[in-house]
Amino acid sequence: MAEFQINNISVKDELPLIALKNVVLFPHVAIPLTVQRSKSVDALNFAMSHDRLIVFTAQKNIYDDVKTKDLFNVATVGRIFEVHQLPNGSYQVEVEGVSRVVVESFSQTDPFFKVKISPFPVGAHDIDDAETRGFIRTVIEHFKKIAASRVMSSILPGLMDILGQIRDPEQIISLISMNLNLELQEQQDILESPSIKDALKKLSIFITRELEILDTEKKVFKETKRQIGKLQKEMFLREQMKSIEKELGIDSEKSEYDTLRNKIEAAGMTKEVKAKALKELDRLEKMPAFSPEVSYVRNYLDLLIDLPWARKSTAKFDIKAADKILEDDHYALEKAKERILEYLAVQKQVGKIKGPILCFFGPPGTGKTSIGKSIAKALNRKFIRVSVGGLRDEAEIRGHRRTYVGAMPGRIIQGIQTAGVQNPVFMLDEIDKIGMDFRGDPSAALLEALDPEQNSAFSDNYLEVPFDLSDVLFIATANQLDTIPHALRDRLEIIEFPGYTEEEKLHIAKQYLVGKLFEQHGLKKDSVTITDDAIRDIIRNHTREAGVRSLERQIAKILRKVTRKIVENKL
Repeated sequence: MAEFQINNISVKDELPLIALKNVVLFPHVAIPLTVQRSKSVDALNFAMSHDRLIVFTAQKNIYDDVKTKDLFNVATVGRIFEVHQLPNGSYQVEVEGVSRVVVESFSQTDPFFKVKISPFPVGAHDIDDAETRGFIRTVIEHFKKIAASRVMSSILPGLMDILGQIRDPEQIISLISMNLNLELQEQQDILESPSIKDALKKLSIFITRELEILDTEKKVFKETKRQIGKLQKEMFLREQMKSIEKELGIDSEKSEYDTLRNKIEAAGMTKEVKAKALKELDRLEKMPAFSPEVSYVRNYLDLLIDLPWARKSTAKFDIKAADKILEDDHYALEKAKERILEYLAVQKQVGKIKGPILCFFGPPGTGKTSIGKSIAKALNRKFIRVSVGGLRDEAEIRGHRRTYVGAMPGRIIQGIQTAGVQNPVFMLDEIDKIGMDFRGDPSAALLEALDPEQNSAFSDNYLEVPFDLSDVLFIATANQLDTIPHALRDRLEIIEFPGYTEEEKLHIAKQYLVGKLFEQHGLKKDSVTITDDAIRDIIRNHTREAGVRSLERQIAKILRKVTRKIVENKL
């Protein structure tokens, strides 16, 4: 067995090997290690019975069952100078790195590793070289800044004094590398550096990166501290203000919570709803100002206060006036208008909107939506229109629970809030186009709202308290009946809107459409004349529909061309 000299120590070219997890042993550095794997314990016992020298090499992974391919081939010979056996059978070892070596081959793998080694080839270096001395000084100065940071509390307090006294650059590199927050591969890269200058360059890059990280951490810490300080200051001032007002007995300027409490009292809520609102207000008062839940509770209270619990528009049931409004606003549709007037007459006689929900059924463009506006006008009520076509989420009708981020009430409660009264005319447009999927069945959620026996206590998931919809006049529209679910259709009073005849379309165009389109295009009545024959030609040859939407578009097309010519001539 051959030997060679390293740092005045005679080292055999074959030594036992211990694999290290997550750490690299550097020359001239003493570190504590825990030895507990059976192969490592056997290698330790062999070394203690011989010359106390062991090759320590880092493993590329953290598995206990380490293979030869898992080990780096540049390692460090270490000398054991203290061993303590622990109660669990493992050993606490104090080891000092002697020098770097190259693992040439494995001469033994069981019961422990033995390796053939050779001295690590170190390039010639001159520590008096100006560039090398510059690197050493820079590395030490930058490392001092890192050591001074409170974040790097793991650095030994007396390490900087030791670094100031050391003249061996290799030892300086080893000490800093061991105390810097480096990854295993980065430590190994420094160990494998062919020269002192090369190792110093790598170390300088790692230290510069660490300084940038620390600088960022300080900025984040300062910003966080500033934000927390601001919130704490606000809380302190608020509490102080409350105490001062209490001591002075100031009642003239009511707090925000008093204002909310007064609004709750004045909102006309039922006893149950008021108790819920006051409970939520008590929660809000006890919450810290910076709590994210404050905005959720405040929005909820604002909705409760804003809803028309007792506000109603003064409805009128003048059947003759209603008949006149329907005649003025809509031509033809005699059966539909007659059925609507009968319905309103019954409501007047009963004194309350109760009974089947009206559903206007017919082709597009036959005036279903506009006649709903006329009914609201005749009854002197607010008109709210909500398109439910394409809805597939039940929460769109019933609302989302407040536990969800971005929760809001359903379309019905939103419509009532917009109307501002408890008894609007509420049109559910395109009710035949409601769908269903994994998020629920919106048509099933409508059953409660449209059922006169149930809607006096409609339950919205966001609201969490019942709301009375019994005074709402619901009107639905549909283009076809076969797609409306049976349970929902059973609650509807179907009023059919048939398609218009040619003469009816002609009259509608002359009486309603032409005047409206002239106004939309900024034309005077005498600027262009549209004859009956022209309208008939459009109806017969350029439209094919039951309603009058296409007819309106075709007339608008003509008026656009006229408008362009008028504008061009003016220019």
